[in-house]
Amino acid sequence: MDKKTLLAVVLSVVIIVGGMLLSSVLAPPKPAAQKTAQKPVATLQAPQQGQQPQPSESTSQQTAQQTAPAPAASAQTALKAPAAPGAAAAIASGKVVETADSAPPASQPAIIQRDTDIYSLSFDTAGGTLSSVKLRNFKNLDGSLVDMLLLPKSMTAGELPFALAFGDYKSEELTVPFTLHETTDSNKSTLDFVRTFYSPKGVPFTLHKTYLFYKDEYLFQLQITIENSLNDFPALDFGGFAYTLTFGPQIGPHYAKLDNRNDLRKYAYWADGKRSDPGVGMGSLKEVDKTVTWAGVQGKYFTGIVVPDGSVSRLVFDSRRLVEGYDRSVISFERPVLKSAKSTDTYRFYMGPMKKDVLARYNDADKNRFGIPDLHADEMVTTSPVIGWLAQLLKYVLDFFYLIIPNYGVAIILLTILIKVIFLPLTFKSSESTAKMAALNPKIQEIRTRLKAKPDKMNQEIAELYRREKINPLSGCLPLLLQMPVFFALYNLLNSYFELRGAMFIPGWIPDLSAPEAIIIFGFTIPVLNWTALRGLPLLMVASQLLQGRFTQPADQSQAGAQMKLMTYALPIVFLYILYDMPSGLVLYWTVQNILSIFQQLYINSLKKKRDAIAAAAAPVLVKPGSKPGMKVKR
Repeated sequence: MDKKTLLAVVLSVVIIVGGMLLSSVLAPPKPAAQKTAQKPVATLQAPQQGQQPQPSESTSQQTAQQTAPAPAASAQTALKAPAAPGAAAAIASGKVVETADSAPPASQPAIIQRDTDIYSLSFDTAGGTLSSVKLRNFKNLDGSLVDMLLLPKSMTAGELPFALAFGDYKSEELTVPFTLHETTDSNKSTLDFVRTFYSPKGVPFTLHKTYLFYKDEYLFQLQITIENSLNDFPALDFGGFAYTLTFGPQIGPHYAKLDNRNDLRKYAYWADGKRSDPGVGMGSLKEVDKTVTWAGVQGKYFTGIVVPDGSVSRLVFDSRRLVEGYDRSVISFERPVLKSAKSTDTYRFYMGPMKKDVLARYNDADKNRFGIPDLHADEMVTTSPVIGWLAQLLKYVLDFFYLIIPNYGVAIILLTILIKVIFLPLTFKSSESTAKMAALNPKIQEIRTRLKAKPDKMNQEIAELYRREKINPLSGCLPLLLQMPVFFALYNLLNSYFELRGAMFIPGWIPDLSAPEAIIIFGFTIPVLNWTALRGLPLLMVASQLLQGRFTQPADQSQAGAQMKLMTYALPIVFLYILYDMPSGLVLYWTVQNILSIFQQLYINSLKKKRDAIAAAAAPVLVKPGSKPGMKVKR
């Protein structure tokens, strides 16, 4: 590698590293607060638990006694109602048994609908679970609300969201009906699902699943309270665990496929002052014996995060398939054996957009309803440590153009034009170097033909020719090397920028820049290609790239020139296959970049012709001896 090429590589690295250092100086990370305990919510003011909310005339209270499908059998909990349930039945079975007197009448519906400013919620009295969490501020392409709970079409055991089971994560989830006591006011709603059971030793205890929602808060709370009115402690010990709370089976919204490009699901948790990946692939399971501040599932634009208190001793990340064609991302929180007659465990859930500014609210106690400080939930949003600073800079420029013209499609076009203008001097330099190389090709071919039997001598003469003509054979790569960081930064930005979700560019054609557009939807899948629709933007992209190649392909007929021509026509086909189902915002950038390159090359070719004409006119002429008067011969 010669000095100039090495300089180009070093310069590219310096730009990346320098940008990272500059970013850290201009926006230094906030120092992490010292950890006093692994209970990030220990200082929060929570409502008194273990009591049913009391109605008043100033609040709108609704109390419903609901029913659900017949309870399922369980190897550990054996939740089957005997003819005369009670302490004797619990002792005889050695398992938890529900009492008949706490079951609601069978005449009531099982699904309860409630709304806040943020959520549209569906509760199921079977197990006291949440069956739907829809985001009222975000919609799918069909106009329906984004549902953060993605359930399989055919429900199976172990698929209930927010379900509780007595024992570890392998135990059967509770599906028995609970009684609901509800209290609402202007700012919050409390829904308390209650059921009485007998422990394996015949001790009666009451289980409360109490949900708390604030009207304008993405974070909501679930408290699990187990209490005995006789001050006798219910011995719930199933292999060292009292109960397991399950978060899953999958976060929404709906997706076509999880390929880590169009959409993804990844686990993460925050512990010991840093974000960690448990390393659980699809189809596998992993147990983590660690007290965490939070654990969650990351999607492309949305995330589900659970903030447990310090009572949880083990997490289980489970992505095994129970239903064919349905991907699970389950997190189970296992609670150790209870030590008192009454215990209350607090879990908080975030289910919403994966936006740093929204998640960062939980780093400041004054900015969220629960008064939570230093949660670091914004660390769920990941950026590249190498080009993240550059993607952030490009995002600021993109948002600036959006302020001028409130259309992100137009903003992407303006950003592409700006990048082309910035790199125009380098492009001219690269074009000049390419032209000089083309002029030297005949001499190079002559050297190769003459010295093909002496490769060392051949390379020496070619290098001497480059030195004499002051040409770097790799100088044409300099603009490409310097533009690579920008390309990767734009790829990351346009493929995952939240503001592009639902952003319309051209009505009727490109309604969402975060999704692939479609001219015709086939209704079937083309084999091998896996295409389900005819997309106009990728076809326009490949056409513009082929046309660009017509103006930039080499004029020489050497083997290298033939290889370049092959690449000119083969690469667009490869890019068509790669980018066909990618977000239309990313394909729009690539298409506009190709079109601008065509006009740029036409301009460069025009300048070259003018320069060649001027050089030809200024070239000295000689008159050969014996020639007729007026005849001129160029030297």
